[in-house]
Parts: sequence; C-alpha cells; structure tokens
Amino acid sequence: MPFTAIQNKPMYEGRKVTREEYLDLEEDGFKYEMIDGVLYMSPSPFSSHGECQINLGYCLRAFFIDRDAGKAISEVDIFLPDGGDVLRPDITVVLKENYGIIKGHIHGVPDIVAEILSEATQARDLGAKAERYLFNGVKEYWIIDPDKKSIAIWINLDNKKWQKKDGNRMESSALTGFILQREEIFPSLKT
Repeated sequence: MPFTAIQNKPMYEGRKVTREEYLDLEEDGFKYEMIDGVLYMSPSPFSSHGECQINLGYCLRAFFIDRDAGKAISEVDIFLPDGGDVLRPDITVVLKENYGIIKGHIHGVPDIVAEILSEATQARDLGAKAERYLFNGVKEYWIIDPDKKSIAIWINLDNKKWQKKDGNRMESSALTGFILQREEIFPSLKT
C-alpha cells in the first residue's frame, strides 16, 4: 500500500474488497483486517494489550536467541492458501522449515498465531478468525486475555476442531521446548 497523508477517520471501514484490491489500497493511517471480504478497522489497543504483546514477543525472542528454530513477527498480514480473507494477528510464529512463506507478508500457513483479546476484536478473534486458522492448518492458536489475565493454547486437531487448554503454565506442542507462562505475560502476578 503506497503512503499518503493520514486521514482523521478510516476510509475503508466496512468496504467489501478482494485480496488484490486490499493490496492496492492507499494508506490511510489505520490498520484493517478482511473478514468475509469486508474490511474491519482495528482500533488502537489499550495499554494492557500492548504490554501483553511486548511481553509475549520478548518471551519468544528470548527463546529464539538460543535456538535457530523460527521467527516471531508482530502484526503482519497473513494470506492463507484458501484464497480468502487477509488476517493480521498480534503475533505470528513461523518455524525455520517454513520460512519460504515469508514474502513481505505471510503467504501460506504460519505455525502459530497469537491474539491478545480486546473488546473491539474479541468476537472476530474467537470466531471467524479462529475458524480460518483451524481449517487452513495453523498448528496452535494462542489466546491471551488481558482483562481476565488468562492464557490459553488451542491445538489444531486435523483441521476440524480445536483442543483448548488453559492454565498458568503450558508447553507448546508446535514450538518444542517453549513454555507459555501466565506470570511472564502478566508480570504483576509475580508479587
């Protein structure tokens, strides 16, 4: 998307577009996702959302420093192979053997996607987006809820259903050796 002056209000909210049209949109200063071909603007997150995103990103970065196993990428467009919508999770993990899908955007199925829930996007994150990730073969879907201070890992079972696990400490089956810990995402729980 070429850069133009930032607008005061979203230009594309509610517009129905194809993937090709999405890529050709002029920048208006807002972030969008495409669900069922319709563009939805993602409002600026609250501080708790941003803190969770940074904390998760830090945990993943620390893990990958010691292992040449993959990459964690923040807020990148994902073009799944089913030819449908363009999704933008908070964090995307691509394992080393799948680096070929990273082409500016992600063109293919990432191994893990993570969403930090917010009131404005929670229904999409837990509904339409979760279904798209499932049916396209994302191995794990990590859900972090800043309001409830909870973490969950949803494991893909044959692209038909999620096995949902939550708790204080969970080991990823897709990212061998990585443990998602509640107190690392919510440091205030340590005291």
